[in-house]
This record gives sequence, C-alpha cells and structure tokens, in this order.
Amino acid sequence: MRPAMRRLSAAIALCLAAIQPGCGSPTAPLPHLVIRPIQVDSLELVRGISKPSGLGVHVQGVIGDGCSELLPPITQTRQGAVVRISILKQRPEDAICTQIAKLFDQVIPLAGEYPAGSYVVRVNDSEISFSVP
Repeated sequence: MRPAMRRLSAAIALCLAAIQPGCGSPTAPLPHLVIRPIQVDSLELVRGISKPSGLGVHVQGVIGDGCSELLPPITQTRQGAVVRISILKQRPEDAICTQIAKLFDQVIPLAGEYPAGSYVVRVNDSEISFSVP
C-alpha cells in the first residue's frame, strides 16, 4: 500500500473511532420524556361492534406535535357504572419538533357486560353518558 493510502486509511479509522462509542466510553444521555394525557375533542357511543359488550366509544383528539407518540397501552377500568379510559402520549421534554398535529381517531371497545342502566365513560378529561334499555 502506498504511503498516501496508508495515511488516508489511518485518518478514516481515527474518524470512525471518534464517532462510534467504544467499550467504557460515555454515551449521550437519553432524553427526559414527558408523559401526559392526549387532548380529547369528541366522544361518541358506538353500538353493535363485535366485541363482548357490543359497545364502544369513538374517540377523536390530538396526540400532539411531530415528536409526540401514543404511549401504549390504552387502559380501561370500571367501577360500577363509571368506566375510565386513559390515553397517554409521550414526547422528549426539550425537543424542537414539527408543529403538525398528530390526530387520534379510534373506536375503543368497552370491556365487560352492560345490563340495563345508566353509565358514564370518562376518557382523560372528557366524558359521555349513555343508557342501556
């Protein structure tokens, strides 16, 4: 190999070594993630879906900006006639992101059985009431 090629190869190797973390070298810290409920714009009861109860809630809202991601799972709890559904998002705390809204539009099946009566479904800070005849 000619001396010029050896120097070029050595320079490339040094550059690659400088940008790749090696054993014991510090890595960049992971960004601090902020976790919050998504913005809920509308709720609508859906009847006749093919899940066990036959009921669901159509949720429309905004997840956030270009850095925001849905944080699974969507959780659902029930105490008597009140169903609580939590839909969360996460985003890096100080990230500079595109200001294009990511939208949420999904039917969430209601778990369990719903005998005749009145019920309330709370999704984050919004709620809807319905009755089963």
